[in-house]
Amino acid sequence: MSESYELKLFNVPTFSNFKQGGTSENELKNEDDYDYNQDLAILKSIYHYHSNHGVVPYPPYSEKFIDYIETSVPNLKCRGQALATKIITLEQHFLTLMNMAARTGYYPEIIHPVSQQIFFLCMALWD
Repeated sequence: MSESYELKLFNVPTFSNFKQGGTSENELKNEDDYDYNQDLAILKSIYHYHSNHGVVPYPPYSEKFIDYIETSVPNLKCRGQALATKIITLEQHFLTLMNMAARTGYYPEIIHPVSQQIFFLCMALWD
């Protein structure tokens, strides 16, 4: 004996702010498009620099430091001043996270392996 299923009607929400004929694509960069592996490679090269020279430079970064990272990671998508800005952004994001954690007493659970490596490298460099 075959079973039959009945579809029940449900209230479909209406959205008054739809743009008729507009694109359905999100104009913002999708989080999945972000290259966390590039961040990891940059942080690893900074850590390697720290191991070899005993110091993590502070901004403004020297050309020698930026060249070291560019040489260590040959397929970087950002170079020169863009790379320096990227490093500053990584440090600022890490310090913001640590300040929030210190205020709340809660440290976030980091599940993704690449994110864990990024976090631990940031701790080793800037904590």
